[in-house]
Amino acid sequence: MRALEVARVALILGTLVLVCLTVNMALKLGWRDVVGRNSNALLGDRTYKCGLSKVCPQGHFAFKIQTGSANIIGPTICFEDKVLLRSTLNNVGVGMNIALVDGKTGKLIKTGAFETHNINNALKFLQDIDERTLVLVASFDNMGTVMNDELKQLFTKLGSSYVNSIGYRDNWIFIGSKGINGKSQFEEYMKNVKETNLYEDWPKTLLLNGCIPASSTTATASGF
Repeated sequence: MRALEVARVALILGTLVLVCLTVNMALKLGWRDVVGRNSNALLGDRTYKCGLSKVCPQGHFAFKIQTGSANIIGPTICFEDKVLLRSTLNNVGVGMNIALVDGKTGKLIKTGAFETHNINNALKFLQDIDERTLVLVASFDNMGTVMNDELKQLFTKLGSSYVNSIGYRDNWIFIGSKGINGKSQFEEYMKNVKETNLYEDWPKTLLLNGCIPASSTTATASGF
């Protein structure tokens, strides 16, 4: 019995020494280096609007756009910490998903989801927008067959560089504006190539986030 008690005491003392050494190391190196750099949730790392890791400069809006994943998970559009489009809101669909935002105030104007059979509705949705309106787009599953020449020309005028390349099941993220001077820098494109696709018949999910200046899409996205 005495030997067992001695062993218990030794175990307790050893544990205390280990705890003291760990605390001392944490004070010197910082808890992130001791626990692990990927333990953001455990350590409570702060995030800002739309999950960004930094505050956007004054006169800029925070945004985050993610395409759909294959034909399973719908796209998401967040603007100024408000989710504008998402599957749980029942306002996304296969094809092209669009949110129109007032580029001066950051307020949502309207959203729309357009499949292959309602191209005319997409054209009508975009034709009468104000010059300061921001057009945010995220694809889901197959958007390529939604696009006709008239719609592609419209997006070209909004500042797109890739719209004429979009094909079957390609992924696309875009922010543009009517009357833009030059091409928008807020655009990502991923072609559907079966040999390199992440999801067999679909390319990988695209994500674009950062800060966009009010009433402009000409500045470079500051992806966080």
